[in-house]
Amino acid sequence: SKTRLQEYSLKTYKKLPKYKVSEKSGPKHNPIFRAEVQLENHKKFFGTGSSKKDAQQQAAENLINHLKI
Repeated sequence: SKTRLQEYSLKTYKKLPKYKVSEKSGPKHNPIFRAEVQLENHKKFFGTGSSKKDAQQQAAENLINHLKI
């Protein structure tokens, strides 16, 4: 999902999507990360996961589903 979103963003806006890890919670052995992604002139979309990568992937997937790409 991150790759597909990156390709769409570069083609459409000539910029990469902006990712940010906004929160980390849970115990050290089982953390939960919350990430956000935003494209030019779009609202932020969020995702959660057990790693930063998983959270970013989920956020990208949520944005792709919203854009229907």
